[in-house]
Amino acid sequence: MKNKSNIVISVVFFLTFIIHFAIWKFVFHLDEVTIIKFYLFLTIIFMMMITMILIINKVVPEFLGMAMIGLILMKFGLMYLIKNKLHLEEVPGYKFHFIIPYFILTGLLTYYAIQLINYDKKQ
Repeated sequence: MKNKSNIVISVVFFLTFIIHFAIWKFVFHLDEVTIIKFYLFLTIIFMMMITMILIINKVVPEFLGMAMIGLILMKFGLMYLIKNKLHLEEVPGYKFHFIIPYFILTGLLTYYAIQLINYDKKQ
């Protein structure tokens, strides 16, 4: 697959982090440890999902769309399990702070899978 989609995903991911961190720190004056732990968790999950998409695409490319649905469900479940460890409830308005980056990264994951499917169809 072309590096163009990888660059787009990386740039959007880092822009999301930088913008959210700036709002978090300079507008709301909240502790930066919580957001760094949250983005570290999201980064690990994101890289794990990208790796799983690539593995599924090599093994059974015809089921990549169904696998994406399962991966997004797994990501939602992991986020639900880890939210107590990250102490997200202590942040005022935590639902808005954490749901937007979650959906942005889910959108990027979907974009990556679509690009992978389209690349395979061209081959």
